[in-house]
Amino acid sequence: MEYIISPLQPDTDQATIKAKMDTAYFFGKIGFRKLFLSRYVFWNDKHWRSEILGMIATVTKGDVVIFQIPTYAEPEVEEAVVELVHKQGALIVAFVHDVEYLRFPDSYNKQEVLKFLKSFDGLIVGTKLVKDQLAADGVSIPMIPSGPWGYHQPIAYRRPKFSQTLHYAGNLVERKAGFLRNVPADLNIKVYGSADGDTKLPFNLAESVDYLGSYQQEALALALNDGYGLIWDADTENHFDPYAKINMTHKFSLYLSVGLPVIAFNQTAIGRYVSENGLGIAIDSLDNLSNIMSGITEDDYNQLADKVANISDLIRTGRHNQMAALQAVLAVKGTLPF
Repeated sequence: MEYIISPLQPDTDQATIKAKMDTAYFFGKIGFRKLFLSRYVFWNDKHWRSEILGMIATVTKGDVVIFQIPTYAEPEVEEAVVELVHKQGALIVAFVHDVEYLRFPDSYNKQEVLKFLKSFDGLIVGTKLVKDQLAADGVSIPMIPSGPWGYHQPIAYRRPKFSQTLHYAGNLVERKAGFLRNVPADLNIKVYGSADGDTKLPFNLAESVDYLGSYQQEALALALNDGYGLIWDADTENHFDPYAKINMTHKFSLYLSVGLPVIAFNQTAIGRYVSENGLGIAIDSLDNLSNIMSGITEDDYNQLADKVANISDLIRTGRHNQMAALQAVLAVKGTLPF
């Protein structure tokens, strides 16, 4: 039997919860049994280890459990899940949504995070670049790159309309979205989201930016109906986020799920994926983007939209993540030469 553990916590307009809930949903479609653990179990129940044991009571020897991390529960809780699953005689794989010492190097102890990751039997990570970095840092257990996130999209696919509008959705904190203060005046960017839940953004926006606030999932999908989805992570000084260069961001799958061609930085894992698969445009700067888009005809745009349409259904059904899960199960059972 295979299991998937997901955290329980309040919903937000950020990708943190949706990505984990969607992963559990898609894994359930291929036979994984879903288990849930409260992010706050450490504080809500002094017998929290017993609660973990209750959650995994049906897990037996030879089973494989996939544990979505980070949960942002107390470290003792995450470590106990790995320990107790192993005591049941089962194997445990981490589905790593973010590698926190790479994402926030000043806030997380690298060696502690690595020690925790090495306690698993295998890892599923977002990209080959993340896998390579972890391997360089001493992780030697099987690691499977998952590729684009699955995105459970309640709105039916609709072919996007040709335009030069850019859509930018996500967490609008300064280190990721501060560049919106300085974007060129000849770009038309529609922005959706909040800064960690606050729609009063910590920086001013350029005149070419139209900030539309925080949208619910269905409304956002309906709004993303033309032009391009922009993936760009830089601060107000236009310093690109190093972690964003190797990570697989959730907004990529949001855009693909609604059929939008994507514009991304060409020095990122996503930028290379976009170029290799013809899913949009990979650029080195926003400064010349308007000229690039002006040279794209409606026929050119429709060819990009056709390529995106081909992958959109795979994103909507979570096929990349499902494939990674099955590969991980085989890898930790020693049946594939990973």
